[in-house]
Amino acid sequence: MNAKILIVGGGAMGTSVALSAAKRCDPLSEPVVLIEKGSLGSGSSGRTGAVIHQGYRERALAGMARDALKVYAGMHSTVGRSVGYRKTGVLVVAGSDKEAIEGLAKDVAMQRELAINVQLVGATEMRRLCPGIEIADDAMGSYEPDGGYIEPRQAIETFAALARAQGATTRTGVDKPKVIVEGGRAVGVSTSEGEFQAPNVVLATGPWTKEILRELGVEVPLRVVRSEEHFVEMPDPPAPEETPHQDDGHADDIETRFRPDPLELRPVAHPVILDRSNDLLVRCEPRQRRTRLGRIGIEGLVELERPEALEESVGDELRAWARPRLNGRMPVYRDMKDLGGQAAWITLTPDEIPIVGPVKEIPGLYVVAGFTGNDFQLAPSIGEGLSQMILEQPVSAIDPAFFSLDRFA
Repeated sequence: MNAKILIVGGGAMGTSVALSAAKRCDPLSEPVVLIEKGSLGSGSSGRTGAVIHQGYRERALAGMARDALKVYAGMHSTVGRSVGYRKTGVLVVAGSDKEAIEGLAKDVAMQRELAINVQLVGATEMRRLCPGIEIADDAMGSYEPDGGYIEPRQAIETFAALARAQGATTRTGVDKPKVIVEGGRAVGVSTSEGEFQAPNVVLATGPWTKEILRELGVEVPLRVVRSEEHFVEMPDPPAPEETPHQDDGHADDIETRFRPDPLELRPVAHPVILDRSNDLLVRCEPRQRRTRLGRIGIEGLVELERPEALEESVGDELRAWARPRLNGRMPVYRDMKDLGGQAAWITLTPDEIPIVGPVKEIPGLYVVAGFTGNDFQLAPSIGEGLSQMILEQPVSAIDPAFFSLDRFA
C-alpha cells in the first residue's frame, strides 16, 4: 500500500495526526494511512485518565491545552460525535506552603494572560466547590470551571472515524513495524502485513519509539517508566439540578447524533482534584462507578528496559500510599471499597517536554513521543502542527523549536 503520510501507532497522537493530515491531503493522490498493531487505543493512551486541564507552568503547553479544551468541548455540537467530555471542573490544591502558593499564583497569572478561565481560590471557595474536602484555613488552590476529562478510548475512536471521513485509512492488527531506509531517507515501513510505502513516516509508537529508532542507529533520550493507578468505589454524587423540559415542537428535527451523549451527563461526586501538596490525582469515573487515584509526577517510578517487560499485576504499594492521602483530603472515601488497579507505560524525556518533529539523520522520518502521560491535553495541537510541518505549510499550531529533538544534541 502506498501513502503520502504513513502513521505508525493508533493512540491519541497517531489518530490526531491522521485527522489533521487527512484534512489537508487529497485522499486519492495524497493518501493518509495509519497502522496499529492492536486495536485503536490499546496502548498507553487508552489507559490514561485523560484529565483535561490547562494548568501548565510552560506557556507553550498551557496555550496548547487551552486549544485542546475548545476542541473537546465543541466536538459534539460541531461534528455530532462525542469524545466523552465531562465538564467537572479541575481543582488544584497547593496547600499552605508559601513557596507553593507563590508558584501557583505565578502560573495562574500567566494562564489568565492566555485567556484561560482559571482563578485562585482560598479555603472557603474550595469547600464550596468540593463539598466535604478537608483543607486548612490558610490553604490556597486554583480552579478551572471548564476542565474535566474525556473518555480516552472513545476519543481515539472519534479521531479515527473523523480521519476516515476525510479519506484516511486505518489498519489494525499490523505488527512488527520496521522503518525502510533507502538512499539515506525513510521510504516506508515493513510489517507483519507486508510493506507500506510512503515518503513521510510518523512514529507515534509511545514506549516502542526508542527501540524502533535504535534499530536505525538513532539514539533518542527517551525513558519508559511503569506507572500504577488505584481504583476505589465512587461516592454517591450530589442530586442533579432539575432542568425543566421545553418542547418547542422542533426536537425531532435534530439529527440523533447531535443529541446529548448520556455518558456526558452522568453526575460525578466532585471535581477532578490535582492535590499538589499530596502528589495525588483524584478523578471520578461515573461510567464504572469508581474513582481513579494516581501519582502526580514521576519520582520513584521504575524504569523499563523494554516495553514488553511491563508487569500488569498491581500490588498494594500504591493503595497503601494513596488511600491515607485520599481519606485525609476527602473523608467521604473512608468507607468506600478498593476496586483494584492497573499498570501502564509512561514515556518521557529528560526535560519532560515531548519530542515532536523530524529525525534529521533520516529525512522523511518524524517522531511524536515523550508526553509523560499528557497525550490528550496536547493531541489536537500536535496533530495540527506536525501535519503543517510535514506538508511544508506555515507551522502555527506549535512551536517547532520548543519540541525539537535537536535540543538534546
